[in-house]
Amino acid sequence: MTTRMGADAATVAEAARRARGAARAFERLAPVTPDYALCPIDEGFNWAEALADLDAGQWYLVVFRSVRRSAADVEMLTEYDDRAYQEALAASGLLHYFRGTLSPTRACLSFCLWESQRQAQQASALPLHRAAMRIVAQMYDSYQLERYIVTKRSGKHEPQIVPLPDWLMPDAAELPTPPA
Repeated sequence: MTTRMGADAATVAEAARRARGAARAFERLAPVTPDYALCPIDEGFNWAEALADLDAGQWYLVVFRSVRRSAADVEMLTEYDDRAYQEALAASGLLHYFRGTLSPTRACLSFCLWESQRQAQQASALPLHRAAMRIVAQMYDSYQLERYIVTKRSGKHEPQIVPLPDWLMPDAAELPTPPA
């Protein structure tokens, strides 16, 4: 007979194994065209190929599309981005960060894949992420956040990437700060 604590530990271990498998799969994500920053997210990357080894799963995707100002302080932008990324790694749930490269028109696409929407929202409320958000107006001519649910169904080759409407997104300032 399995004890409740043993069953809970097994569930946690299975979730951790699945997260590691998803993280390895997401590391294989790569652009399939040089103009990926301008393509719909499901068309600009090798999703089916990268997730081929996964049987099933569901993840939360946050896409940041931007056009960088010609006078943007690249060193400052990189520093803030690096610090926010390290902070997100220390939080729970971040599976993959794709840092796009700047196109000749200064367009860029970056994204984060998370185990869950809640974990992404909690990380966006952390201090270094909030600091990075405060410099957006001075660094970009324009930017757009897109949010999706990525689902890989058992026996299916292609994952589904479904956009989430903005009204489903609570303000990060309203979320409780995650425990340290």
